[in-house]
Amino acid sequence: MGDHAQEQASQGCGGQAVGDPGWSGCPRCADGGTCQSCAQRRKQAWRLVEQRGLSYQGAAARMRLTPGQVRLLVFRERDHQDRKRFKLDLIPTERVRALIDRELERDPLLSRAELSVWMDMPQIEFDRRVGYAPGKDGRRQRRIGIELASRIVIALGRAPIDLDGC
Repeated sequence: MGDHAQEQASQGCGGQAVGDPGWSGCPRCADGGTCQSCAQRRKQAWRLVEQRGLSYQGAAARMRLTPGQVRLLVFRERDHQDRKRFKLDLIPTERVRALIDRELERDPLLSRAELSVWMDMPQIEFDRRVGYAPGKDGRRQRRIGIELASRIVIALGRAPIDLDGC
């Protein structure tokens, strides 16, 4: 067991002693619950309460923490899961292709080749990333990163807000 894990095991997830009402969490990750030890305790508390149906008191006794500490850990794990679930870092390529197609229709002098030059990438790479052409494995790209989608929209002379999800 590493120094940090031993420290947390002896102190009840870091910070001050277990029975101390001034417990503030882990000093190593600034009480953010982001280090591996804190994340494991957070998940364990959540599993005990949410999946196994233990009360906060029962989980606290099992984890050698106070019910308030367990409640805080469970709250943080719920928050972590919500942020993970609602994080939007990819959008469907159909949205980007639809915007590109509208712009190509609107401006007859614009082409995907010209757009790929503006994006500073070969046209085949552009077509693969946006889903116009299959990738090297034969499958079409179905999702595109927000950063690349925003760059494409800006290259078209539009604001990223014009694309749903950016």
